[in-house]
Amino acid sequence: MRAILTGLVVGYGFMVMFISTAIKGVYQINFTGLVHHYGVGIEAMALAGGFFGLAQGVFSAMVGKLCDRCGASYVLLSGMLSAACAFLLFSSDNSFLTFLLGFLLFAAYAMAALTFVPVSILIDMYVMPERRQLAYVLATNGIAVGLMVLSPIWIYLEGYLSWPMLCSVLAAIFASLAVIPALLNCLGRTPVKIPVALRAVTAPLTQPNAQAVKHTTLASLPRYWYFDRRFLLAALAFSGCGTSMIFIDVHYVPAIQEILQHRTAANLLTGFSLSLLGLSEALGSLLIGYIVSKKVSLPLLLGMLFLLRCVTLMALVLWPEPVMVPLFGIFFGITYMGTVIIISRLAGTIFGYRYKGFIFGAFFLIHQLSGLLTAWLGSLLRVYCGSYFPVICFVAVWLALSAGASLLLSIMKNNPDAGTGSGNDSRFQVKYE
Repeated sequence: MRAILTGLVVGYGFMVMFISTAIKGVYQINFTGLVHHYGVGIEAMALAGGFFGLAQGVFSAMVGKLCDRCGASYVLLSGMLSAACAFLLFSSDNSFLTFLLGFLLFAAYAMAALTFVPVSILIDMYVMPERRQLAYVLATNGIAVGLMVLSPIWIYLEGYLSWPMLCSVLAAIFASLAVIPALLNCLGRTPVKIPVALRAVTAPLTQPNAQAVKHTTLASLPRYWYFDRRFLLAALAFSGCGTSMIFIDVHYVPAIQEILQHRTAANLLTGFSLSLLGLSEALGSLLIGYIVSKKVSLPLLLGMLFLLRCVTLMALVLWPEPVMVPLFGIFFGITYMGTVIIISRLAGTIFGYRYKGFIFGAFFLIHQLSGLLTAWLGSLLRVYCGSYFPVICFVAVWLALSAGASLLLSIMKNNPDAGTGSGNDSRFQVKYE
């Protein structure tokens, strides 16, 4: 019975991740069409995408607290209903202000409530500890598969369904899927066994344990931690991840259409490229995870990934041939999740793992802010220069700066009190949580 329940929970987590890609996917694919549908400029629509990412970051913190207080299944239920409300709003009103309201409030909340945090907590509630790692991998791969499978579908439907009709269909789908978390709420929480290794955490405090708890307070962070060179360099590096993410979400499709001069095969190649990007993202995350387990220098590996993104982008504009579009999807996709994996590790090595959540949250905020700036400045460059060439060069330069920051970080010594146990002579490469 438990095995069946585990399979159902993992399958539902995969399906939630899979369908959540539709929230950004239809905006991404229909970007040019939405500009004409709502009668706004490219910069206004791109800025909406940037603020969407920022709103998603803000809602992510709220979602975490709601999961702790109410349970993941209630958050997933609210995410499904919020997505249904967003698409219902899009289908019933052609006002751009209404679109912004639905996109930045309902859709952004739904995106935060249907991704990593609630799904991982749902797995913690229903899956035995020894099976959780595999369950996380299987469930989170729904995002990569969703990008790979759904992107061509949105491109195909763009020629057959109007924007209001497409939104009506998606509203019905999300409303129907809300039944599943409602049933999970009726089942209630299934208790799982606590492994022996974790029981020591709940044991009465001895003097050494009390000393360890004393060091977990955030109040002992350095007074000016935000001026720490390691933090600043890592933040600059991770900002390149936000920049490239927004480029894919907002500027990629119209840029490829322009590069291919709106040929008949442009939409087909774009969808194929996004599918390859999703497949490469899944394979790349496994590859980077394997390399990280070999205790390599994480900042050096991070710099190489950003450098590969930079070279791939420049190759796309220097050789604007159709064959470069799927190649871009492959090489760019390999690096897509790897930068997040590495930064999440580095977040624990700067001031110690007892501050990992706080520091990674600060990195994620910078990640979203850089995405917002890229959406806005990229749209301005496109409008005033009349081409996406300066936009791609702008993103490539930002990625080069991120690669440089990563390489500078690789030559810095680790914090001797970072909780890695490697001392003054260690670098950011050993003993992870």
